[in-house]
Amino acid sequence: MALFLNLQTVFLLALMHFSTYRTGSSEYLVYPPESINVSIRSDEQCLDIQWTVHLHNYTLNLKMIFQIDIYRSTLSNTVENKNYTTTLKSNETLQWCWHSVLPLECTSHFVRIRSMVDDERFPESRIWSSWSPPVVSKGQESSGEFHIFPNDIMYAEEDSSVTFCCISRTDNDKIEFFYEDRYMQGIKLSSRTTMFEVKNVAFVRRQGSNAYCKLDSSIDGVVLYVGGVLEEPKDFSCQTRDLETLNCTWHPGRDTLLPEHLPNNYSLFEWFSQKKVNCVHRNWCAWQLAPDMQDTYNFTLMAENKLRKRRTSTFFNVNQQVQPKFVGEISIENVDATEATLRWQIIPNQKNLTFLCQIEVYDNEKGIEYNTSNSEFTLSGLQPYTAHSVRVRCCIASHFWKWSEWNSKNFTTKEDTPSGALNIWRIVEPVSGGYNVKIFWKPLPTFQANGKILNYSIAMETLGKVPKVDIFFSDSDSNSTEKIIDEQPYQISVAAINSAGSSIPSVIVVSGNTEKSIQNIKEDRVNGTRDGIYLSWKPDSEETESYVVDWCNYPWDAICDFQWQKFGSNITSAIIRSAAFQSGVRYNFKIYGLSTKHEPYLLAKKTGYTQELALDCKPEVTVDNLASTSLTLNWKDNCTDEPQYGFFKGYHIYKKPEVEEPCDSETEKQVFSDNIVVCMYTVSDTKQKTFNVKKLQPNSTYSFEVKAFTGGGDSLAGIIKVTTGTHENTNLMMTIILPMALFSLLLIIGLNLKIQWVKEKCFPDIPDPYKSSVLSLMKFKGNIHQAILNTSDCIPDAIEVVNKPEISKTQGLRTILVGNEITTPAYLYLLPVGKDALDSQACICFENFTYCQAASDSGSCSQNQMIPTDQMMSVESSEHLLKVDKDYIRPFGNTPAGEEVSLNYVSQLAPTMSGDKGNSSPNLPEPAHCSEYKMQMVIPAGLALSFPPEGDRPISVASLDQLEKPC
Repeated sequence: MALFLNLQTVFLLALMHFSTYRTGSSEYLVYPPESINVSIRSDEQCLDIQWTVHLHNYTLNLKMIFQIDIYRSTLSNTVENKNYTTTLKSNETLQWCWHSVLPLECTSHFVRIRSMVDDERFPESRIWSSWSPPVVSKGQESSGEFHIFPNDIMYAEEDSSVTFCCISRTDNDKIEFFYEDRYMQGIKLSSRTTMFEVKNVAFVRRQGSNAYCKLDSSIDGVVLYVGGVLEEPKDFSCQTRDLETLNCTWHPGRDTLLPEHLPNNYSLFEWFSQKKVNCVHRNWCAWQLAPDMQDTYNFTLMAENKLRKRRTSTFFNVNQQVQPKFVGEISIENVDATEATLRWQIIPNQKNLTFLCQIEVYDNEKGIEYNTSNSEFTLSGLQPYTAHSVRVRCCIASHFWKWSEWNSKNFTTKEDTPSGALNIWRIVEPVSGGYNVKIFWKPLPTFQANGKILNYSIAMETLGKVPKVDIFFSDSDSNSTEKIIDEQPYQISVAAINSAGSSIPSVIVVSGNTEKSIQNIKEDRVNGTRDGIYLSWKPDSEETESYVVDWCNYPWDAICDFQWQKFGSNITSAIIRSAAFQSGVRYNFKIYGLSTKHEPYLLAKKTGYTQELALDCKPEVTVDNLASTSLTLNWKDNCTDEPQYGFFKGYHIYKKPEVEEPCDSETEKQVFSDNIVVCMYTVSDTKQKTFNVKKLQPNSTYSFEVKAFTGGGDSLAGIIKVTTGTHENTNLMMTIILPMALFSLLLIIGLNLKIQWVKEKCFPDIPDPYKSSVLSLMKFKGNIHQAILNTSDCIPDAIEVVNKPEISKTQGLRTILVGNEITTPAYLYLLPVGKDALDSQACICFENFTYCQAASDSGSCSQNQMIPTDQMMSVESSEHLLKVDKDYIRPFGNTPAGEEVSLNYVSQLAPTMSGDKGNSSPNLPEPAHCSEYKMQMVIPAGLALSFPPEGDRPISVASLDQLEKPC
């Protein structure tokens, strides 16, 4: 048969060969398309194109290429150019579907096709055939009806673009298009067809979005369903629980939000068996394994909806993807106080599978883990009379895939003898004839009770010469008992009893001597923290077995909730904590040492607060002894050292000046939260109710606050505002100054009224030269006032020399002006002028005591001498000036005739002779000292006044005619 087919093929090829070659020229294999048919599939908006070729092509199974051109509306508007490649098969109609963005009904489409043989057997035949005649698919634009296309339900993915068209009845009708009531502009395709494109459509509602065309009053619309993009399934895997069924699971991604009648469809396809299963659920699917199942599987998961298709695959060995499963619950057997046996059943139970199981046992919050490969396990070392929780899970040991789910069970072990000793303590209170002993114990924790405690056994044995034991019981819900004993010591034992037995007795010795020593120990204060109250104590002797601290959680209530805590012998400090501790409550602690003989003895007493509070009181403040720089504060209050608040430590006094001033060394600077700066005094004595404030500023206002303070802060403030007085020194000064000022005022008024009398007594008038009797002895041609020098005309200490013009005519006239120091009297030298010499009485001397009162009193002027050279006369005293006789005046009479009688005025400013080396008269007697002494004299014209020593102070010489000018 095969040989026949081969011969047939050879024959056909030969026939074709001979049919394509004629008269020595060759013709190629060219087979243009035939029977082209074009139709529209509206539901998919697909232009379905079908065609055939010559029968010979099918016989040869040629590989051919078909080029397809698609035109819209006209042959000049190409919208698609596609090369379609295929291998021809017998009796097969060639087909290709073109999906259009624009609905195919909107306008006509034209299709033409040409072909080419692309077969390796005929390489020379790769020549395009001619184009087929265009085949048209008519649109609805010429129907004469008003339509929108697509006119059926549409589907689109989010953010995609959708194209609509509206066809009018006649040419150039005005058509409007709306999408969700939003008007949109269109593109004119023809005189009757308009295209509208909606870009980036969004999900609006599951019921879809509305799109419609409006022509006059006519409306034609369509519903557009917009959904999310179908995502590729994630985490796709398959496993089996029993080697009978495969369970494949995946994560489908986000919901596409398409309506329920358009769901996403999922299916499984297995490539080896070529089987397919449609899945009911969107995230898992079951696949039944055959009894003679294969070990390896290759699955493809396909997800599809109206808009898109997605797929993913997995490849695995089914024996390596097994998750075991329990059958029923765990069974617990043979339970006693410390042991229990667990059993379970698991599938698949094939013999070729081995398992690893994990066991966890929980006792309260404590967990223990075990591993086993068996289906039973015995637990040991369990806590007696304790609820336990056990759970088991298993996996395939040879190849781990997943653990099974936990399988859990609870059980309780049986009771056992209590394993611990009770923690006991006591309170001993003296009563008449003995002591009242209160015994306290703390219930055993569950892990030591080992069962339900039925009661407590208390045994009291005397330690005297005659032992005596008293045993009694206390209920299980009690934690204390009391008994009155005599003054001899007792040994007390307490034990807990359950159904399995009794605990080890706890022993303590009670002695009256221990309580008598309490009064001799001083109570110390301790500081608390947020965590509790810190206590410390000194270590005791080596015989100390442990230390015990006891206290009351509610020290001021009738039920104080007595507590105690034991510490090892190597511990000497601890922070006592309790949920009952409160702020502002004082707690009292006693610290005992417990000897090896179980006898307690008191070591220390402590008191303190977890946190102190401020006292609930307010001082009332008054002020005494208010002065300019100090005052005394007094206050009254009801502040006491009450245990409800804190340790009363004293008072804080806050000083706040109205005008800011620095704090002194006795105060402490405090800055409050509102940035107010005050100075604080501290009074440490709680009984002190007065305080002296010093170093205040006079005439200043201060605000004082007095507060009682504890470690928790200040109490309410007693406030007072005061103003200091004026300074005491100021008052004293005013007391002295005011009377003095008044007296001075009265004195000035009195002096003004008696000014003339005061002047005469204190400041007598200077003798008037005009009234001098000397002037009556002299004859002057001119005005006599020219010869008189008024003291008011001269400036003291000014030295000036003025000469008459006539003096300058005299030949050889010389004037030497010299001054000495003021401490030495001066000597005047009268020098002769010309040929004539003065006689012995040619000079008159005046003394003016106004310039020097001391000179007047001491008669210094009488010691001054005026000695002329050769014929000079001496002026011995001022008394001679008042007793002038005729001989005195005679030298004036001897003045040459025709010459005016003229006097020169000389004012000497008390020059001092210093004994200079240039002194021409070393033998002159030295007169007595005269400070600020000035002398006046009248000298005839023509004489010159001179002092020989160099450097002496000058003497002022003036003519009488010029004395009216200032000297």
